[in-house]
Amino acid sequence: MTEEASALASRLARRLKKRNWTLATAESCTGGLLASTLTDLSGASKWFELGWITYSNKAKMEQLGISKGCFEGEDMVGAVSQMVALRMAQGAIREAAANVGIGITGIAGPGGGTADKEVGRVHVCVCIGEFFRVRRTDIGSNDRVQNKSAFVQFALRTALETIDEHDLAEEVRRQQAESPESIEEAEVKSEKDYSSEFSIKHLSESDEEWRGQFTWTSDGTVVDEIKRRVDFSEETEWSSD
Repeated sequence: MTEEASALASRLARRLKKRNWTLATAESCTGGLLASTLTDLSGASKWFELGWITYSNKAKMEQLGISKGCFEGEDMVGAVSQMVALRMAQGAIREAAANVGIGITGIAGPGGGTADKEVGRVHVCVCIGEFFRVRRTDIGSNDRVQNKSAFVQFALRTALETIDEHDLAEEVRRQQAESPESIEEAEVKSEKDYSSEFSIKHLSESDEEWRGQFTWTSDGTVVDEIKRRVDFSEETEWSSD
């Protein structure tokens, strides 16, 4: 574990412990390196619930409940995609009954890249309850070991940012509930943008980032409708907690 990854993992652990939250991971391209990095920390059993290494599409479907349509057919998006990262994180939360789920899928290399999806691409999703954030980036390296390490660091940073955004969103909702007349001021502070409801199918795989909120049904499946979109990227300030 690199020094930077260790520092990021420690910060994430502090956030989880402070909130009494548990975490579950679902990994593909990193092969368990994210879970290993997290569980290198002493006391991880207090907040790390479960981790999956779903390397094959079959494992993703059987272990995390991802639809076959993501990998085959007219509407397929492929294993390395925003949608599959989202489904992996959702599956991790559902199957582990955790507060936070991280899904990570990408191309570590040196082979496996295509014209559309080059080596070094990774998609990471962090779900907190029904709130989610999916991010894509291209690391740009053909070194497999370096890519896996960079993917883990990217996932940890995304988790930290998502927790901060989730807390800010909850604070805005609390202010609105307690004092409806102050919501305009709160919106300016957080740059929150409520939009009309729309289907997740309207999101594009070409988007570098998705944010929103999904809904669980009584049988544990997901209703693909995002209630709201939030953009806190300009306002988020990481603390040391």
